[in-house]
Amino acid sequence: MTTNKFTIQEQLSGFPVFQMVIIGFLRLSEPIAFTSMFPYIYFMIKHFDIAEDDAQISTYSGYLAASFSFSQFLSTVHWAKASNKYGRKTILLCGCAGTAFSMIIFGLSKNFYMALFARSLMGLLNGNVSIMRTTVGEIAHENRHQGLAFSNLSLLWSFGKCIGGWLGGVLTSTKVSKSSTTKLSRADEGLFSRYPFLLSNVVVAVLILIFIVIGWLFLEETHEEKKYSRDIGLEVGDALRRSLGFQVPERPWKSRGQYFEVGQPLLDEEMEDNSVIEMHNYPHKGKSSRVDISDADASQSETDTEAEHESIIPLAVRKCIISNFMCSFQNLIYVEFYPVLLAKALRVEDLKFPFHIKGGYGFSAAEIGKLLSITGLIGVVLVSLLFPVITKYCRTDLGFRIGLSINPIIYFFLPLYVFTSHKYNEAMPKYVTGLLLYLNSSVVSFANGITFAQNLILIHRASPKKQRALINSYAMTVTALARCAAPIIWGWIISKFDAQGYGGMSWWVLSVWSIMTFSHSLFIHETDAEET
Repeated sequence: MTTNKFTIQEQLSGFPVFQMVIIGFLRLSEPIAFTSMFPYIYFMIKHFDIAEDDAQISTYSGYLAASFSFSQFLSTVHWAKASNKYGRKTILLCGCAGTAFSMIIFGLSKNFYMALFARSLMGLLNGNVSIMRTTVGEIAHENRHQGLAFSNLSLLWSFGKCIGGWLGGVLTSTKVSKSSTTKLSRADEGLFSRYPFLLSNVVVAVLILIFIVIGWLFLEETHEEKKYSRDIGLEVGDALRRSLGFQVPERPWKSRGQYFEVGQPLLDEEMEDNSVIEMHNYPHKGKSSRVDISDADASQSETDTEAEHESIIPLAVRKCIISNFMCSFQNLIYVEFYPVLLAKALRVEDLKFPFHIKGGYGFSAAEIGKLLSITGLIGVVLVSLLFPVITKYCRTDLGFRIGLSINPIIYFFLPLYVFTSHKYNEAMPKYVTGLLLYLNSSVVSFANGITFAQNLILIHRASPKKQRALINSYAMTVTALARCAAPIIWGWIISKFDAQGYGGMSWWVLSVWSIMTFSHSLFIHETDAEET
């Protein structure tokens, strides 16, 4: 069993900062795009006038979320295989471009079915999550760097949620009061008046295009074979960096004259030169027979063992993937339906402590966006400060359980905060409900940041090196399946309970699910495939 014995200084020493910053820009694309709709999704569905009543809005919100996840479920493995054929960088940039294109269509949606098509298209055109995990593992190939690298993925997701939630809240032209069901105003003839949900989507699409340009210029290919192919974008980026006075390493496709001695390893994993570790995620490729044979063997090995990869996954990995399914299931429910709960009108006359709950908190889109962005940022700060300490003093599996243990409590109390509303109980100060919701969201943001980072590390270390790309694609496929099933199932559950006046019941059932998720984590133990 692997234990975490690396000090914070050891984790930071030689960390590939520049490449992690570049991959971080691309990582931000999906959470920004995915979460920018949450502050206004309730109002958008009401604007489409497809739901029979407010209780049914959760069902249609679930359909939109499920369409994205189901499409991603269908396409993830194919994108992963494409990244093996064309390279990680090419597919990552294509996925971001597909997301930007889909965002524009979503913003231009005139009815629910067009919005459903746009979300489905976004899922089909973006398989970046599994490829991103593989790429980060190839950039930070040393164990001492993996905790920090994979925690950054979760941090960036949380930070992207902050940006997406804020943009979706402040840039959506809704004129819906907190307690009414009035449609959006179309009095003006401007483009963004005719398409009130377009502005935030255009801004997000432009941001993603900027990230694509940054990635094209500066991201290094990490695939073992494709990194030797000429990269025009990287050459342009190198020229820009040289003009600014930065030192740029010689790229492998320019170093054909260098030779390795027969038997010399292509990459020394214990390399001491920190600058080389940061700037070179690959060795120079020479012309020796050793290199040619190694490349041929590697290529043949991928072909010969692909069938084995399809059917043989280590037991430790399977446990982690199941846990990833359960975590993703409950997290998607929270992320998708928490904003809907916040947006539903506060119906004091339908509240009776503790079980009779109908409606929600009566937040506007701007207030929802503000809450999601601020609490997401708080979660980012907490994870960045505490995660290195957790990785130093706790095994990865223990840190994983710590994160999971928080969720049951949070989910249980979430619907009960409505009884602290000043309109329901005048003895309560007006700020109490908001304070509790901000605290609740901050804790969830921190817990999820810890949980998903540790789960990524558990899967990565338990996976044989040659299987990691495929295993990550399977893990992402299972995650997409969870994210597809969760909104459909829970959207229906929430609608049924809310219609009967027991809106809190769906969150208490989710609390039970999270207890089951924590219980399953007790059977997961940290392993390292490279040590077995």
